[in-house]
Amino acid sequence: MRKIHSLFSRVGSHRRQLYFVYRCITNHCLLNQGAIQQNRGFGGFYRVNPRLLLMNLALATLLASCNGAIAAPSELTGQIVAVGSTALQPLVSTAASQFENLHPQVQIKVSGGDSTVGLDAVTTQQADIGDSDVYADRALYPDPGLTDHIVCIIPNAMIVNPDVPIKSLKQQQIIDIFSTGLIHNWSQIGGPDLPVAVVVQGSASGTRDTFRKYILGGRDETGNLLRTSSSVDERDTVARTPGAIGYLALSVLMPQVNTIAIDGQMPTQANIVAGTYAFWSYEHMYTLGNTNSTLAAFLDFMLTPAVQEQVPKMGYLASSVMMQASVSRTSIQNVVFL
Repeated sequence: MRKIHSLFSRVGSHRRQLYFVYRCITNHCLLNQGAIQQNRGFGGFYRVNPRLLLMNLALATLLASCNGAIAAPSELTGQIVAVGSTALQPLVSTAASQFENLHPQVQIKVSGGDSTVGLDAVTTQQADIGDSDVYADRALYPDPGLTDHIVCIIPNAMIVNPDVPIKSLKQQQIIDIFSTGLIHNWSQIGGPDLPVAVVVQGSASGTRDTFRKYILGGRDETGNLLRTSSSVDERDTVARTPGAIGYLALSVLMPQVNTIAIDGQMPTQANIVAGTYAFWSYEHMYTLGNTNSTLAAFLDFMLTPAVQEQVPKMGYLASSVMMQASVSRTSIQNVVFL
């Protein structure tokens, strides 16, 4: 041990780099009677010649002193293309800008569409990342190299035009508005004498898929529908259409529409964790095959404090929140929780 300490005392400006190596040795290895034993977790160990260890440390010191500094890791370079969910797009765009500032030789292009667009793009190698609000259907996307990186949770909400004063709807009332057609005027449920204008998203939308599955019980929307292409488009359509009702991701919620509760429950973290609010989904960043160092670094970056501090401010919830949840929706296969 004295010999190892002596080597590090001579390092000078390179002490930080070699001290990291030293700490790895002393923290995770047991120096005992001239041999180093590395615990493998199953009762076995490797033995390393202590003279070889000292030689390696001496070589590292020599290389550092020859060059005046230990070479920094290669700067990340290249381009990343992320396509898909408009609900996830605000967070990915923010993270991309931050990542580009840290790595000026990296360019990240982020665009929306919908979840199906993202999944199609990544599986046909038109994009590096396919953003999606829903799990990829393995029947439609069977490639075993398709890997799901869950980065956060997106609460979704029912919204109405400001001229609709209703604060909450029962789930059955939502079904009767969107699917059965039994409710077609707001006066039927205590609102003004105003026709209900039903606004929906396209069939490829992940938000719509979540709405149909968890709010409509798998039913399709019927009747005279105002169809939109995204959560942003739906928000704007509801805002300008008298008597309108729709749904969107909280990440694109704006003051020009009103949020209403479902069975008295609002889309809060507490209600989602308790299992009393079902209209939410994971946000997925799908990749195909092996990721290069730049892509892997960006995916890792998505859960750094620099990004995660933005998550609640932008309407999302951290994926780690669901570890506290009392409900589980589905088994997860081939998933990487970042």
